[in-house]
Amino acid sequence: MSKHLLDFKDIEKKDIEKLIDITGKLNPEKIDQISSISLLKFDEPSTRTRLSFSVAAYRLGIKTFESSDITSAKIKGENLKHEIETYKSMGIESLVIRTKEDNIEEYRKFEDISVISGGFGTSSHPTQAILDATTLDKFNKLDKDTPVVYVGDVKHSRVFESGRELFSLLGKNVGVFTHESFLPDDLSNIEVLNSWDEVLEATEAVELLRVQKERIEVLEDSDLDEYIKKYQLTDEILDKACEDLITLHPMPMNVGIEISEKASLHNKFKYKDQLSFGVPSRIASYMYVMEKI
Repeated sequence: MSKHLLDFKDIEKKDIEKLIDITGKLNPEKIDQISSISLLKFDEPSTRTRLSFSVAAYRLGIKTFESSDITSAKIKGENLKHEIETYKSMGIESLVIRTKEDNIEEYRKFEDISVISGGFGTSSHPTQAILDATTLDKFNKLDKDTPVVYVGDVKHSRVFESGRELFSLLGKNVGVFTHESFLPDDLSNIEVLNSWDEVLEATEAVELLRVQKERIEVLEDSDLDEYIKKYQLTDEILDKACEDLITLHPMPMNVGIEISEKASLHNKFKYKDQLSFGVPSRIASYMYVMEKI
């Protein structure tokens, strides 16, 4: 039976810890090679995720090809089962997929091909959660008894959904601070904070999320001006925070909406450290599904 990395539902805590450890320690230029073929099927625009998977595969010696719904037979009505069978017949051993659809369960049953989520709808982005956790670990925040607080469009964020899943398995609490229109439908085991002062008192780790305007069906329900005034991270907020606070962002960021220009240049904003783990997290993910770790 093939191994997948679609989310963290079927992964044990020790495997997550191993993925984080490997992501933080591996040297992409000094890793064992894997002779394999991988298909990158990205049906949404992507820069960091798509390229980091491409580079990760290159470092591992995996040959990659690219496809999308626009160039596939899906537009002719081909169903998913036949699409996957076609890939397998060509010797493709792994599929990295990014899609707007929340049909992750359809992929979980496939055998003889490993599927990695590069982002499913609003529900899954496990490799981003791995690199976020690795960044927290680098700054000694992962084992602290304080929550990771997400600020932004939590309701529509697959980064948040995978993050809460991963941190829950690690026994770490999760908090949110956002406009009521952006709160997740499921608030179980989530600490809702009501001001930046509460956030700074509760945590040393904040993850900003982009206000994903393209995924908000009725924008009138979310007053952008009100959001900016109350929820935007500014340099004044960072200056008054404790010295140990770190702030993350999965990118791309909307400077001027969830973060001010000055805050985006602040030394407590660690997005470059996150970026440095982009390729390693995808290398570790390939190694995991191919049972090399």
